[in-house]
Amino acid sequence: MIIWHSSFATLTGYSGSSRALVLGLDTRGVAVRPLYLFDADRVEEEVGGPLPARLRELRRLPVRLDVPQIVYGRGDHFSKNSGRYKIGFTMLETDRLPASWVEQANLMDEIWTPTSWGAEVFRASGVRPPIQVIPLGVDPAIFQPGPPRKRFQDRTIFVSVFEWSRRKGWDVLLHAYRAAFRPDDDVLLLLKIDSREPGINPLQEIAAVLPASAPPVGVFYNQALSGERLSELYRSADCFVLPTRGEGWCMPALEAMACGLPVIVTNWSGPTAFVNESVGYPLPIRGLEPTGLDHPYYRGAQWADPDGDALVELLRRVRRERTEAAAKGRAAAELARAWSWDRALDVIQARIADWPEA
Repeated sequence: MIIWHSSFATLTGYSGSSRALVLGLDTRGVAVRPLYLFDADRVEEEVGGPLPARLRELRRLPVRLDVPQIVYGRGDHFSKNSGRYKIGFTMLETDRLPASWVEQANLMDEIWTPTSWGAEVFRASGVRPPIQVIPLGVDPAIFQPGPPRKRFQDRTIFVSVFEWSRRKGWDVLLHAYRAAFRPDDDVLLLLKIDSREPGINPLQEIAAVLPASAPPVGVFYNQALSGERLSELYRSADCFVLPTRGEGWCMPALEAMACGLPVIVTNWSGPTAFVNESVGYPLPIRGLEPTGLDHPYYRGAQWADPDGDALVELLRRVRRERTEAAAKGRAAAELARAWSWDRALDVIQARIADWPEA
């Protein structure tokens, strides 16, 4: 049996991947008890919404201290792990971990993180327990290529999906898009953005960068989309673009690839695990720069400085070389099938087999 501490109901990457991994382990016959990391189990659905019925059933299993426990979340929650064998599973988007994360990671028996890049950052930050690379994945039954779109076939459509923050490089994207195209060019940028921070208005910030004379932009703002609807959004576009300053993994890029899109993604941090020249356009960086944030996770750390001028040229290249972009998209779909949740579950089960007995 395994205890899996995390979130399961909220619109976060941790919740989505926890649902996939816990339900996948359950399907494979592994007894796994989901346990809400931040409060009592009953509180999670009050805050985040309903859970799949099978997860509710699994929550009827007992909570045990004599079995391995996985804390899957931010590294400063690892100390909540009370298992016989303690695993901390996390990721971050900068070149170093906060001291509190390192301190708590060093209380674990082993650490999991999704990429080799992340493992290197953890070691350089002073994490001492063994570090295992446990990839995340995508559901190819939901995220898959579809038929060519019937509308706007003469228009090159770019799509970006992200939570509104400076880390995601929205400023780099909007400035590059405005510089790359004229208002009457046959292009469109679709933004699916989420912002739950009070006092922040992304629509006003977009309007400040893109005046009425800018190339056209469409915005899906704070709209929760199912996997099926999100895959439809990806398939409506010709290219996914995200000039992020740092990612622990970058699930939207992998989802877009699975739907047959080439991707323009910063060539640093998590996406380097699965993005290369054959499936997209790795965006070069000018180097690393201080995050400039006083948040305890990012204070004193660095992340990428995406090359905005290079992004301008890549956007133009996708519009100009649509045949090339489509070929990269087909290769992206093929590669993404190798990054399924089944692959992640195979790696996890191999680790379970190697854990010491009680």
